[in-house]
Amino acid sequence: MDRCGRCKNEKTPLFKMSRLNSLLCSSCFEDYYERKVKNTVLKYGMLNGVNKLAIAASGGKDSMALLKVFSELFPHIKFAVIHLNLGIPGHSDECIKVVEKFCIENSIELLVYDLKKYHGYTIGDLSNLKNNKRICGVCGIVKRHLMNKVAYENGFDTLATGHNLDDVVEILFNLYLNGNVEEMSRIKPVAPSMNPKLIRKIKPLIEVTDQEDLYYVISKNLDYASSECPLIKGSRMVERKNLILRIEEEIPNFRYRFLKTHLKRFLPILKEHSQPITLRECDVCSMPSVGSICSFCKLSSRILNWVENA
Repeated sequence: MDRCGRCKNEKTPLFKMSRLNSLLCSSCFEDYYERKVKNTVLKYGMLNGVNKLAIAASGGKDSMALLKVFSELFPHIKFAVIHLNLGIPGHSDECIKVVEKFCIENSIELLVYDLKKYHGYTIGDLSNLKNNKRICGVCGIVKRHLMNKVAYENGFDTLATGHNLDDVVEILFNLYLNGNVEEMSRIKPVAPSMNPKLIRKIKPLIEVTDQEDLYYVISKNLDYASSECPLIKGSRMVERKNLILRIEEEIPNFRYRFLKTHLKRFLPILKEHSQPITLRECDVCSMPSVGSICSFCKLSSRILNWVENA
């Protein structure tokens, strides 16, 4: 009979922890996970100086794990939830139901921003594009811009996202492969505000994995959007994540070691050699931008043209 590697009891379910090379029962796993997240938040000073906090929630396992663990660890901190309705067929409806249910049950303020209502298109409109591998990148630009916009317009000074270890390592892996020094220097647990309209961002789950987020929502019996985004098939991001997992089979704890090496060894050097960004207001939306028109507004214009000519 299998036993928990910590308490030694024969409890079920038992979660197989590849990083620890052991099995953990629900109570021991929850203790491990919550300690890990709490230590991350405290180590990087994520809550230092926070006056008004928002948490971005898509409804997937990562963001639902973040909402729950934050509620458990920091019950004295009041926060609101921001959800983007991206209009993805067979996915977005499930996502918003999950987020709404959690917020109602826990008396948390929920702000929903509808992409179609305010911008005239949805991410689902891109499903017929020939180059589907670009959709995740397009979606990322849309989400980053709108999350910051909603947080800024509602007076939040800090935005927490559910990016976990797998997400961050995949991004870093791609940036290092392409030698994108400027972007590399911005990947960190806490991204400070560089402009009054650019909200400070934190990643409380940056040291826990995809698998651990899934185990946590299962152990806590949380609802989460179980359907995978139908547009993700063939995505280069997914291919890179799978490659990284194969590397980890040969190099134990590769993801964690990669992140730590970036933060401790390379990031200080990158900061010295990267040029500070000068931001201005976008001529179209007035949000922070490097050029006269921000990436989101340029992209939105192209998307509307794609949709009209599809």
